[in-house]
Amino acid sequence: MIENTARYQERLPRWLWLWFPPILLLVIVPIKILAPEFYAARIDGELGLIELATPLLSIAGAVVGIQLLRQASRLPSNRLRLWLLATTLGCVYFAGEELSWGQHLFGWGTPDYIEAVNDQEETNLHNISSWFDQKPRMLLEVWVLVGGVIWPVYRWRTRSMPTAGDGEAYWFWPSTECLPTALLAILVRLPERIKSLLDIEQLPLELRFSEPQEYYFALFLLLYLASIRRRLRANPSE
Repeated sequence: MIENTARYQERLPRWLWLWFPPILLLVIVPIKILAPEFYAARIDGELGLIELATPLLSIAGAVVGIQLLRQASRLPSNRLRLWLLATTLGCVYFAGEELSWGQHLFGWGTPDYIEAVNDQEETNLHNISSWFDQKPRMLLEVWVLVGGVIWPVYRWRTRSMPTAGDGEAYWFWPSTECLPTALLAILVRLPERIKSLLDIEQLPLELRFSEPQEYYFALFLLLYLASIRRRLRANPSE
């Protein structure tokens, strides 16, 4: 009975991890089809829905990460504490880069020394080098695929449910609640990759698929950190 109660306390609200993730696609796809001009102006622009929602989720993830860092002594190893710090800093970087560190909101001019090396003449790093953009993005996508999809499916198939007694693995791996968001993050980019692979000239529905994928990456990080916080609360002796 105590174990079942702890399991229940570890869970995130169902609306957050199951019902909330698909809402973005359920909103933007019909708008793209029925009102493409509105989509271009209000959904896909620099200050559109996706571009603002993504850093908002990243900031929320950073806040949860900071809360966890204040309790980091309860985690069983320094490696986990460093991982938690890196994930939190990743959320800060994600949010800052998405907003060009405030330039998109406040409209300041790009300093000359950044403008000279930035592909889009913005105050950010990800348009300067692939080391600040494609490579970190690839690593994040691999983590989402392995930790958010493959690991939960493996656990489900083997019927192995980790507990706090399992040590680092219990805290490190994403919970099954991250699976819906992780699946969407991987699948939402699939049409673009099929188009490139098969050399298709135009898809029936053309989106900048990388933008909703970034949204789901940010949501995944938020849910991952939030699930660790719930696990800490459910295991006060840790």
